[in-house]
Amino acid sequence: MADKPLSDEEVYDLLHQALASLLNKTVRTKHAQDVLAMAIRDLTIIQTAFLTLTEGVKLDRSDSEQSPRPE
Repeated sequence: MADKPLSDEEVYDLLHQALASLLNKTVRTKHAQDVLAMAIRDLTIIQTAFLTLTEGVKLDRSDSEQSPRPE
């Protein structure tokens, strides 16, 4: 039997659990610390993006006008 599809809240909770499981860990090597830091950073970005998508946050026109344009 297939698992029931996850709700947005359940997906957010999974992301939160994954992030929480990586925080405040002590590692033995610089390589492990670097990878852990990247994973924490990336999960934070993903979690923020998911919240933005699910809450329908829109940028104000003034916000987009203030963004520097690539040259």
